[in-house]
Amino acid sequence: MWRRVHRWLAIVLVIPLVIWSLTGLLFHLKPGWSRAYDMLDPERPAQIHLDKLVLPEGATHVDVFSTAIGPLARVTTPKGDELYDADTGTKRSPLPIDAAQALAVDAIGRSHFASAYGAPTRVTSTETTVTLELADGPVVEVGRNDGRLSQRGPDTDRIDWLYRIHYLQLTGNTTFDKLLALAGLLLIWLVLIPGVVLFVRRR
Repeated sequence: MWRRVHRWLAIVLVIPLVIWSLTGLLFHLKPGWSRAYDMLDPERPAQIHLDKLVLPEGATHVDVFSTAIGPLARVTTPKGDELYDADTGTKRSPLPIDAAQALAVDAIGRSHFASAYGAPTRVTSTETTVTLELADGPVVEVGRNDGRLSQRGPDTDRIDWLYRIHYLQLTGNTTFDKLLALAGLLLIWLVLIPGVVLFVRRR
């Protein structure tokens, strides 16, 4: 009986083992990871003097940096981040669409993977975000209140999909996916225990 149970459970376990080994190999080699998780940065190194910047009440932190649209100060307040012109002290947030686009285009141009983005083909905006869709697939978002950039593309989606497959997050339902992962681990033990029993009996 133990031999039969071990054999059939091992056959079932082949499927998740193949998935784990292939995705694990890809996670080790990381092909295309660098572009997929490229960190776009609007900040340029420069020395800036805050002569006219008056901090709003309750400000807890200030970051000052040079950008393609001039020197900016990112001020953290209890209400969230705000952008100010570091030269004049004028409030810049929410950034106009063209200013946000200029930050994105400049950051892409200074990226090691600039050639993988392409030119902007479509620009949309909300109250808090400007989104650029680029010719080669990536999408770049610019925060209008903080000037921060984020990007993702088809390669990012593909790698995220591999992570979900590896961790057996197959349905999108958090509870069910956790149970599925636990079932996979349980299956390993169910194969291990009959194998140990057979080994001990043979000895």
